Amino acid sequence: MYDDLMKDVQEKMQPAIDVAEVNKKALETLFSLQSEYVTDFVDSSVAQLKALSEVKEPKEAVDLQVQFFKSLETKMTETAEKELAALTTAKEEISEIVEKSLSEISEIPYMTDFNKFLSEAAEATSAAVANAVPAKEAAPKAEAAPAPAKKAPAKKAPAKRKPAAKATTETDAAK
Repeated sequence: MYDDLMKDVQEKMQPAIDVAEVNKKALETLFSLQSEYVTDFVDSSVAQLKALSEVKEPKEAVDLQVQFFKSLETKMTETAEKELAALTTAKEEISEIVEKSLSEISEIPYMTDFNKFLSEAAEATSAAVANAVPAKEAAPKAEAAPAPAKKAPAKKAPAKRKPAAKATTETDAAK
C-alpha cells in the first residue's frame, strides 16, 4: 500500500519535476553564456588596453576604441540572442508540460463529475436567489428622507484674563 501511494505521488509530481529540470537546464545555459561573455569581455579589454598603450596618434586611438565598441556590441547582441533563444525554448517546454498536465486532469473521471456538480450548484443557486427576491423588493427603493442639518458648532467663551502682576519698586525689591 505504501509503495502504491509513493508511486501515485511520484506520478502526480512528475510535471513539477519536469518543470524544475527545464528551469535547471535553462539556467545552466544562461550561466554558461554569461560566463563566456564576461571572460571574452575581460580578455578583449586587456587586449584593447595593450593596443592603446602602443598607439602614438590620437586619431588611431579613437579608431581603435570605435572598433572595440563595435565588436563589443556585436558580441553582446549575439549573446542576448542566444539567451533569448534559450528562454524561449524553456518557455515552450514548460508550456507543453502544463498543457499535458491539464489535459490529463480533465481526463480524470471525478473531475468531470466535479465540474458537473459545480454547474448544477451554480444553476440552483441562481434559481434560489431569483425566487427568494420578489419583484417589488428587487426595484430600487425611493430616496430616504434627507438627513437633518448639522448644527453650527457652539462658540467658545472668551478666555479669562489673569490679573496683572503687581508692579515692584526698588524698595520692595530691597526688602
